[in-house]
Amino acid sequence: MKKVINTAMTVEYSRSSNARQRLARDPRSVLLAVLFTSWNSVASASDTEMRAEMEALKAQVRRLEHRLESQTKDRKGTNREVERVTKSDASSAKSDALWPDVFHYKNVTLKPGGFFEFGAVHRDRFMGADLATPFGNIPYANNPTSHDGETRFTARRSRFTLQTDANLDDETHARLYFAADFLSAAQTANLTQSDSFNLRFRELYTSLDRSDYGLHVSAGQMYSLASLNSRGTTPDAFLVPPVIDDQYLPGYTWSRQPGVRISKDLPYDLQIAVGAEAAYTNFAAPGMNFTGTVAPIPANGVSQTLPGTYYPGAYSQNPIGGSLYNSLNAVTFNHVPDLMTKASWDPTLFDRKIHIEGGGMLRNLNDRTFGGNHDVWAGSGFIGVTVPVIPKLVDFQLSGITGRANGRYGSASIADATFDWTGAPQPIHERQLLVGVTVHPTPKTDVYAFAGGEFAGAQYSTVSLPKTAYLAGGVYSFGYGNPGFVNSGCSVEGSYTGGPYGLIGSCVGQTKSLRQLTGGVWHNFYDGPGGKVRVGAQYSYTIKDSFIGVGGAPKATENMIFLSLRYMPFN
Repeated sequence: MKKVINTAMTVEYSRSSNARQRLARDPRSVLLAVLFTSWNSVASASDTEMRAEMEALKAQVRRLEHRLESQTKDRKGTNREVERVTKSDASSAKSDALWPDVFHYKNVTLKPGGFFEFGAVHRDRFMGADLATPFGNIPYANNPTSHDGETRFTARRSRFTLQTDANLDDETHARLYFAADFLSAAQTANLTQSDSFNLRFRELYTSLDRSDYGLHVSAGQMYSLASLNSRGTTPDAFLVPPVIDDQYLPGYTWSRQPGVRISKDLPYDLQIAVGAEAAYTNFAAPGMNFTGTVAPIPANGVSQTLPGTYYPGAYSQNPIGGSLYNSLNAVTFNHVPDLMTKASWDPTLFDRKIHIEGGGMLRNLNDRTFGGNHDVWAGSGFIGVTVPVIPKLVDFQLSGITGRANGRYGSASIADATFDWTGAPQPIHERQLLVGVTVHPTPKTDVYAFAGGEFAGAQYSTVSLPKTAYLAGGVYSFGYGNPGFVNSGCSVEGSYTGGPYGLIGSCVGQTKSLRQLTGGVWHNFYDGPGGKVRVGAQYSYTIKDSFIGVGGAPKATENMIFLSLRYMPFN
């Protein structure tokens, strides 16, 4: 019997290595193998030994059955988890399909954006302004508005944006960008009852990108090439300070205007750009001088012959707008666009993506007086830097411009030019500087502090003109920042040029500099599939200094507090 069993098992185990592997994987095969292996001992042992071995065999069988049951439960649990994860992924994919980030029309991808905003501002000196502060209008003490404040609520900066993208072929990409808000005020807009204000577009431009040539062409209304970028030179990468004030702060160089721009990618993370942008000249008129006269010069670049005390061709009224321009706003002579160029470098240094840029601006100023045209060229240079000092924690930015006739590109909008006694434009030298730090203490919170300023140089002359049929002879002060201008009335409330105080009550007060310190915080209370809810607060302190004149150099200050609640459904 023993020999038969041993022979049978030897034959069984020697048939195939695959059979042995199946026995190792299948618990039931293991049981069968144990029975066959144990039979040899059972056949040759005594009854006592046989019973002991049978009990041991039963115990081993029970252990194997328990192990098999445990493995079955584990396998069922694993299957349930796999099924749950699969259903979750399917549900997420279905949700993404129902609520996509972008929409498609033919071969065009459409991406909406924007936000609703409730904003508020408090100023300790009245300026009659919404969220965009006209810094140059901060009143001196002679103005009654400087002794009272204002608080404004607004929803007008609520913004809608739309970006479309399409691949025209394997190398050509086309983009259209549109942004609009309600910070426009038609003549009928008022705060009386309905508070109705009209829509305006901020940006509207298209870009064509050729990947094979590294070429980018943009045309339309966009941020100026002189504005700071976060990368490269293309219009979709402009960088504004994180403040709530829609006029930003003095020292920030920017403009949104129509133009054409061509950018070219170069090796080593370099990019260059050239552009032509719409031109406008912000002229400064002279004020009353110490003799009580006001120089007879053009007010906005166009001359008009008037009888009486003014001589022909040297005095003008503001030229009014023509077709499709507002007839209440002046339109200056400009026959050459503002020409600009910029180069940028975006290297990765010490695990930080740094942006460095520099460029130049060339402008043409012109008018017509005494039967002739006057053309003057003026240039400026600008720089910009952005550095993540501590990645994802501290960001630093700096920008600045210096040169002549760049005033309208600054947030303070100091004049670009004035006039000499012939009526010819005289560019004003100006410097603008902005520096700021933004800290991200948590993924939901941004805290920032910025300082900026704009500083104008004096450009003036004083001449003695003879008496003519059109002009009373005497000493006339021309230009900007002339020390002969009268400032003696700037500290007397109610005084003004030609008022009851006469000459002593005059306040010319031409702006020499505007400086601001500001700080604020943004916090995201919600950031998820339903969009983003963001709340912000800002405080700013602004100082306005004038040139010294007869009676001193007046100063004005403004304290402002801004609040903002934004819901961004598309972010």
